[in-house]
Amino acid sequence: MAADSMAERQQSWLNRVFGARPGIFFICLFVWTLTNFDQSLFGYAIPGILAEFRLPLEAAGTILTISFVLGTVVIVLAGIAADRWGRGPVLVLLLASSAVFVGLQGFAATVVLLTIFRSLGFGLSGGLSPITNALVVENAADRFRGVAMGLLQCGYPLGWLLASLVAAPLLAQFDWRAACFAAFAVVPLAIPIGFYLARVGDGVRPGAVAPAPAGGAGHGAFRALFGPEYRGRSIASCLLFFTFGGAYAGSAFFFPTFFNQVRGYSPADAALLVGLSNGIAVVGYVGAALMGEFVLSRRNVFVIWVLGGAAALLGLLWLSAGRTPDMLWYAVMATMFYGSQAVVPVLVAEIYPTAIRASGLAICASAPLTLGFAVFPMVVPLVIARAGWEVGLSVVVVPLLVASTFAALCLPDRPSGLPVT
Repeated sequence: MAADSMAERQQSWLNRVFGARPGIFFICLFVWTLTNFDQSLFGYAIPGILAEFRLPLEAAGTILTISFVLGTVVIVLAGIAADRWGRGPVLVLLLASSAVFVGLQGFAATVVLLTIFRSLGFGLSGGLSPITNALVVENAADRFRGVAMGLLQCGYPLGWLLASLVAAPLLAQFDWRAACFAAFAVVPLAIPIGFYLARVGDGVRPGAVAPAPAGGAGHGAFRALFGPEYRGRSIASCLLFFTFGGAYAGSAFFFPTFFNQVRGYSPADAALLVGLSNGIAVVGYVGAALMGEFVLSRRNVFVIWVLGGAAALLGLLWLSAGRTPDMLWYAVMATMFYGSQAVVPVLVAEIYPTAIRASGLAICASAPLTLGFAVFPMVVPLVIARAGWEVGLSVVVVPLLVASTFAALCLPDRPSGLPVT
């Protein structure tokens, strides 16, 4: 009897936060953690790849850029497909297929094959962003939507942490190829996820679905997003995610190499430092979500967190000396800079109706984010080659972060807890 009562209280708490189908949230968090686990393996592998193929840092940037260009296209198609055919089937297909291509990177005998596998792996996984975001927004309770979305974004640091714990011993005992093979373990996990989502459906609440935009999916979604009603916020969102994505990709994927080449860490030690620091950064994600839900608006929390992250990045580059300071500065930077992602997806998701929400998240958030990923991994290594790591990261990444805060201030300052339409 007591056990039944406790189970009912737990279920009631889960329903109050995550909606009538809380399992959808946990599936989305699991999927987002898995896909970030897959994609971060490449960042940990870069020092070994550069050494084996005798490549300059610019080559790693080129590989990343090509993969992000493809990802931009796939993300748009994934968002439109999810609005047309349902979130669940598209999610399962992207999760399994992207993991296969990440694992195949370990078999690449040439740089060309490595680039192809990396591009397909990231391109397919990128489409999971608008789908998981849309599912959580549409199912979470109105008053706790920001908390649910903030917790979902913890899949970023959790994926990097999990990958470091797997990759570090593989890098120490074998090489970068063995780390890539770990992605194959994700493929069979897509099967039970598919069965679960097929059983419960997308879980969209009755009455939440708005009429489809004129012309349906595809061109109709673009017309709706950039028509008179939503044009200003769509443009601001695109600029925000492009600049923020450029700052993220221009730094996060290169930090294992920075600690290896500049601070003298082994590839395994660099992976552990980055991974453990990202684990600590979960505090920043949760803190940003709670602040945005109950204290300040999400928009203003994003601005504060990003500017704090920019300051910590400068501290890491110019003030840190030694392993403990390196970890502390990096952890603070990740807590603020990366933790700001806890509030901005839900901020954008709430400004579009359900009928075009996945398309809006894809076209005005995930796609420009990935386009920023495409541009700046090429720019940052070029600047680093001419000015050094510290100057290169300072003059590219910090201004991008500042620009993203100006773009955020152009979005509606929407109060938290309002229903979505």
